[in-house]
Amino acid sequence: MSEYPASKVDVCVVGAGPHGLAFAKALLDAGHSVAVVDRETDRSGKRQTMLIQPGAISVLDSLGVRPAVERQTHRLDGYDYYVDGDRIAALRYADIEDSPFGYGLGVPYRVMQHAFLDELVAHPDFELFDGAGVDALLKDAYGTLSGVAFTQNGVERSLECRLLVAADGEGSPTRDLAGISVQPATWDYEAITFLAPRPDGWPSVLSNYRASDNRYLGLAAYSPDELSVLWGIRSGSFEEVKAQGFDALLDRILSVEPRLRPALEGISGWEDVRHHSFPGHIAETWVSDGVMLIGSTAHSLTTFGGQNMNLALYDAQAAARTAVRALAEKDLTAASLAEYEKERRPLVESIAKFQSQAAAPDTTGSGGPAAEAVAAGLRQMFRSMALGPSAWQGAPAGPPAGSGRGPGAFDPSMIPTEIYRFDFRYDAALNWAWKKAPKNDPVMTEIGMYAWEKNVPIIGPLSGRLLWQLAKISGARRVFEFGSAVGFSTIWLARAVGPGGKVYYTESDPELAAKAASFIEKAGVSDRVELLVGDALESFRAVEGDFDLILCDIDKRLYPEVFAMALPRLVSGGLFVADNIFWNGDALTGYTRDPLGRAIGETVDAMLAEESLFTTLIPLGDGLAVGYKE
Repeated sequence: MSEYPASKVDVCVVGAGPHGLAFAKALLDAGHSVAVVDRETDRSGKRQTMLIQPGAISVLDSLGVRPAVERQTHRLDGYDYYVDGDRIAALRYADIEDSPFGYGLGVPYRVMQHAFLDELVAHPDFELFDGAGVDALLKDAYGTLSGVAFTQNGVERSLECRLLVAADGEGSPTRDLAGISVQPATWDYEAITFLAPRPDGWPSVLSNYRASDNRYLGLAAYSPDELSVLWGIRSGSFEEVKAQGFDALLDRILSVEPRLRPALEGISGWEDVRHHSFPGHIAETWVSDGVMLIGSTAHSLTTFGGQNMNLALYDAQAAARTAVRALAEKDLTAASLAEYEKERRPLVESIAKFQSQAAAPDTTGSGGPAAEAVAAGLRQMFRSMALGPSAWQGAPAGPPAGSGRGPGAFDPSMIPTEIYRFDFRYDAALNWAWKKAPKNDPVMTEIGMYAWEKNVPIIGPLSGRLLWQLAKISGARRVFEFGSAVGFSTIWLARAVGPGGKVYYTESDPELAAKAASFIEKAGVSDRVELLVGDALESFRAVEGDFDLILCDIDKRLYPEVFAMALPRLVSGGLFVADNIFWNGDALTGYTRDPLGRAIGETVDAMLAEESLFTTLIPLGDGLAVGYKE
């Protein structure tokens, strides 16, 4: 048991980051008592500098800490955006007509943290528990949150509270204790960063550079003396970059911005740089009974656009409004607190979507015309990111003045994150469709029952019917299957190509191939099927000629290799079809479950990016990707 009597407050905040302290300040200003529980005891380090946008500066201003923050920070004028050495956009905060401030701030993390702490520790209704880790959430006899148990300096303590706010970061133990899971948000994006001397005359802006050969560079003039340098690399490629040598890295950076040469003279080795990955997430829910998540506990995005701390401060402001109302009404249920999530989640998801489209460096399509397409919508996004919630809640119907885009022009920042809302289950709808489909084919029924009994994967009856239609509509005569198992899809395709057509069946298991041969014979299409037993990729190389339709339903780890080798041999007007793109739902969380899913995701991305293909993702069975080669 604790050696200390329990403290009692209205609200407990776990995590003393700037956003957690901002929430605490807002609740104190509203007349509530607040305690902050934080793992740290030493707040002298952490040199991280953050971009604070004009809209977030307003949050600091409303909480009375802006003057203290600004005394120790550097103002930024806006963004410059370069493509292949040409500056195609010069975006300035002062040009945003309704901006509350005509500048952004480069703010060291510790400066903002101490600005809040200096205000908080002087307040009589505030308590700070340093060096403390939360052990459990406490509940009363009715299951209502009543407080937290934590260990401070090896001593068990408890704290009574009515509301718990988790602001303890990406790996939040508090979130786990509340039973809230996260959805991984993945980007093909990692970064190498370092600080370099700021060249004379360098403008006080953030500069983003893209090049047609997929180079990406970000520079931030966060202080009068230093530049923050970020070099984007593909996810998982750091060791490959290191193997090329440190001088090669500097040469690539200089190939994008030669003016950096004097600044890079003192950067001599890997010990001078840091490698960052962004394993981001968005929590499944941001509230539960008596609990709210804010900042990176609720959502963690990439550094692109300098949004993370800004979003966290907006969270603190919105969550405080909801908390004050809920405390007054004595209703701290998830339903009551959900007002906060309803307000904040759409903006966060929209920015996550923008980052996934715009922030993937060193990947196919990130430079040249693709970058220019991103830049075309950058002015509206710049305004939205600068102003935060006010821009999104009151976005103008047309393009902003001076945007150079006429009415009805495509604006990527306004793409909704979700457009489908159905009040029925996907599996129930598929089963209904399967029951409606004709079942007067004894051979296909026999194969289906065999596959079900022996646990042999097949493409399924609905997808099989679609394959037949696709082959018929496209007039396919030569078809190659990567992975055929017991011949279910083979028979559908063989019936579609007709007499004189040819379907190449592949299977590495001789027993499955023998079973398939018997089914194909029963179906009466053996004259148009060639059985190839062994490695499917080797079989493909051995068969001469091009194909009208290629089906990829093989070991999922081979999908990227299959697509790369199949595309050149697909005729104009031909179809490339990949099965299992949902991977039993793993697609919805970014293909994170296993290497097989990641290979499927890589193939789907490649199909969508391939200019010679028009690809459609079809929600049938476990998902099909159908690419038409123009």
